[in-house]
Amino acid sequence: MWLVILACATGAVRPSGRPTVLLGPDNRVVISDFSNVQAVAASPWFVFAATAHGLLIYDRVARRFRPPVTRIDGYPTARVRRAIADPSGNTVWLDLGTVFGYVRYEMDGRTWMPGSLPSGQGDGTLTVEAALASAPLADAMRAAILTDTRLRVTQFTSAAATADRPEIFFGTNGMGLVRVDKQTGEWEVLTYGLLAPGVGAVASASNGVWAASNARPGASRRGVTWVASDLSSVRSSEFNFLQSRRLLVAGDQLWIANEQGVLRIDSSTFVSRLYDLPDATALASARNGIWVGTTRGLSLITADERIQDFGPSSIAITSLLAAGDTLWVGTNAGLGQLLPGATAVTTPVELVDRPSLRVTVYALGRLQDTIAMATARELLWRNPTTQVWTAVPLPLTLGTPTALVADQDGALWIGGTRGLAQADISSGLVHVHSVPLEVPAAVRDLASDRDFLWAATDSGLMRIR
Repeated sequence: MWLVILACATGAVRPSGRPTVLLGPDNRVVISDFSNVQAVAASPWFVFAATAHGLLIYDRVARRFRPPVTRIDGYPTARVRRAIADPSGNTVWLDLGTVFGYVRYEMDGRTWMPGSLPSGQGDGTLTVEAALASAPLADAMRAAILTDTRLRVTQFTSAAATADRPEIFFGTNGMGLVRVDKQTGEWEVLTYGLLAPGVGAVASASNGVWAASNARPGASRRGVTWVASDLSSVRSSEFNFLQSRRLLVAGDQLWIANEQGVLRIDSSTFVSRLYDLPDATALASARNGIWVGTTRGLSLITADERIQDFGPSSIAITSLLAAGDTLWVGTNAGLGQLLPGATAVTTPVELVDRPSLRVTVYALGRLQDTIAMATARELLWRNPTTQVWTAVPLPLTLGTPTALVADQDGALWIGGTRGLAQADISSGLVHVHSVPLEVPAAVRDLASDRDFLWAATDSGLMRIR
């Protein structure tokens, strides 16, 4: 009864013939910025790093990270003072200070439990000073260890030693986790996570996805990150844009629409070029080049790197979708299209007599041959045979739509500022997964591949199975 009442209260309904995906620990993982480590603990099998945005778990045997545990999974919001690993099991205790006490996380059951620290468990904590004293070579190389590739200097924040190997794991306040060999002084930065907590755009790629950051003014780290599909590894490169609006993968090139313009990046070398199209909002790939929507109209970056403008210039582009030889254009005044050979965006014939649809089109998507769009209050799709548009209302709990994508099972997903919606156009029913219970924060972009749905949110990149 409680579940039924909750569904009605949030405006959620179950699509006919297809069970609604429930977002929980079994099928949902969030990747965020884990560079600021507050506490470290080590057991015979794992290293636990408590960061500002989640708990990292490094498998010492496999030498790879396991999926992180973030706030949507119960990770505490209070600052972690110490971390103590249970040597007899896959458990870590986090010290949250005198007000909140200790919480225990058990990996096997993925459960959090408050309570007191067992007697004797605190004896294994290690201070940074004591760790460096036991590794004089590492202490001598401290300045080099704590300087990143951009010559930014960080600090050690915590440390944990292992009994079976001569190594120390240090936490830092900007480089994440660092492993140091006490005997040789050699070190390894165990890079994991995004460059910033917020993700503005995401796109599928080979064996993973690319995520572009949304960063606050003054943030020192921002750019793009490749995340493996199994979440075991990441690869990042920093760039100067603050807000990413859309990300497109075309061959070995990344295209990012941002406030500065359109940034093209070679995905292997990270060599880049910025095209002078300020306030870019949307991208689409076509045979004749890369289409770019901005707040001042539509442009095309041709194969020979020229920029062609298409009218009218008085409309703000909000979304783009290339389907065959037609470019569908979402604007602040409704849906438009650019037909083959045309030089200006026009209104589709079937929408000319529908003034109620002359509203902002926030997102465009495609389900096989069916074109779909999301306005502030409706999801609409076009019958490819009859060219008739069908509309269903979007629940208010979704907020303002931001992105639209189809998954492999034939469902449409709509990102929103207050949640993530799953829609079935065969029944016209919609289910909303709300913030913050199932989705960590506002959704800014969506991507889908064979196995997963990926959501770019203000609190990280969420993978949904």
